[in-house]
Amino acid sequence: MGSPSEPLLPVEPDRPPRLKLWISTGAAALLLLGVALYWGLRRADPAPGETSGSGPVEPAAPPATTTDPTRKPSGTPRPESADERQARELYEAAEAFERAEPADLEKRMARWRDVVTRHPTSSWAMKADEKHRAAAATLESMLNREFEGTRRDAQSLAAAGHFVDAIEALETYRSTQARELLKRRADVEIRALENASRLAYNEAASKTRELASKGDFAGGVPLFESVAPGAIAEVKARCQRAITQLKAAEEERDRYQVMKKGDDARRAFRDEAAPKILGLVRARLYDAALKEMSTAAAAPANAAIRDEIIAERASVVDASAFWEAFLKALRSRLGQETSLLLSDGTRVVGRISRVQEDKVVVEHGETTEAMLDRLHPDLMVGWTLGRTLPAEEGLTYVKTALFFFCEGRDDLARLYLSTARELNGPADAAEKIFRGGFLRAAAAAKK
Repeated sequence: MGSPSEPLLPVEPDRPPRLKLWISTGAAALLLLGVALYWGLRRADPAPGETSGSGPVEPAAPPATTTDPTRKPSGTPRPESADERQARELYEAAEAFERAEPADLEKRMARWRDVVTRHPTSSWAMKADEKHRAAAATLESMLNREFEGTRRDAQSLAAAGHFVDAIEALETYRSTQARELLKRRADVEIRALENASRLAYNEAASKTRELASKGDFAGGVPLFESVAPGAIAEVKARCQRAITQLKAAEEERDRYQVMKKGDDARRAFRDEAAPKILGLVRARLYDAALKEMSTAAAAPANAAIRDEIIAERASVVDASAFWEAFLKALRSRLGQETSLLLSDGTRVVGRISRVQEDKVVVEHGETTEAMLDRLHPDLMVGWTLGRTLPAEEGLTYVKTALFFFCEGRDDLARLYLSTARELNGPADAAEKIFRGGFLRAAAAAKK
């Protein structure tokens, strides 16, 4: 123990070990570094939504800070721009009008649209657009309800085929409307009904084409007749043209069928009946020939050529009339001395004692028979014309010409037809038979 007279010194604390000292110093440095990094990162953080999708972005160096005496503290709101202020004023005016006039949807829409078109980049434009859309939807629904009754009535008329009445109803409705939207709706519906009328015509035309392909032209006429009364003017005119065309086609088809039937009947008559009739007239069996022709004219199969057969029969009647007139002249000479000229140039002289069906009997010391078909044409004409048939009438020469036509003497037939024309006789019908009748065809086939 030291001497009490010596002064006492403070006792120094035990020094910590050197390792603890280094650890404490490092921890403090790390703490300071962490605080500095925290504040640095806070200032370099990007605004929300700007972070890259590819990963974290390296913090940029903080900009150099400069002192701006006009800059307000960050907590103070930014001043409103002129465009925003004008947009807000228009929007507020539109809101006020909406509260004052809630039923006037079109004017409300116009005011909201004015905000959008005049200030499209403002924050008020989006709000105004939403208001405009809502008003438009309300107006659309209201117009639908208002127009639906008229549209339904027009559609009912159109469904019954009364397109003109339906369009007139819509036009009347349109003329009473002040709203342009309703007028436009009426116009759209009118155009739709016009197209529906055209479609009705197209459907009728399609069905008619199918019928016509089967030869039924008449079947398409009622289809167009049912469409035409209520159709628009354009479609009605088309229907009338179609009906006219169908009737013309039907008539043409009927004419063709009649002509075809006529050709078939004409061919059959020419090939089958005409040669037989020609044989009868050449044998001067006129009654039998006329009977055959009457029977042929009455046959149903010859209905298409009935008039032609009757006309040819009339020519045979004229030929037989000449023959009967000659026989009358021949009989008038019974008991008289006469000289008969034959077709070979010879003569039979004597008294006519009998006239039979096919010959004449002459007696001159001995009995001589002269066949009637061997008598010379000059004899027959000379004994007939001016005696039993009047020589000054054109019809006499028509009969004479047709007789020689039936005889196969075309040269004489042509001669006497010419004489008949000079006397204004009815030579046209005889000329037709002479040149193109059934007997002419049969004679040509016989050759």
